[in-house]
Amino acid sequence: DLGGGTALSETPEMDRVKRNQQNISTIQYKEAMGQGTSIPDLPEVKRVKETQKNISLHQYREGVGQGTSVPETPEMERVKRNQHSSHSFFNFIHCIYIYFFVYYKGTVFKYM
Repeated sequence: DLGGGTALSETPEMDRVKRNQQNISTIQYKEAMGQGTSIPDLPEVKRVKETQKNISLHQYREGVGQGTSVPETPEMERVKRNQHSSHSFFNFIHCIYIYFFVYYKGTVFKYM
């Protein structure tokens, strides 16, 4: 026959042990659960996601509007002129190359 016993107040050591046990239990639970498995989206879920994406894209485009044009700066005009000039020069060189190749029927390359 055991006696009624006496209640002990919790000591700091008992608190520490109790916290460690809870932490170990939580870690073991998470390890047992693992990473989980992914479930593929159902066709209905896929349809809803696609619809939401389309609505969002439509709202974004409405919010952006047409935009405003930027006047050409002197720098932009200079770049356009340079691009046009270099393109024209390339076309000129290409035409000369084709002319000589056709005119000499490829013999021009024998002497180079």
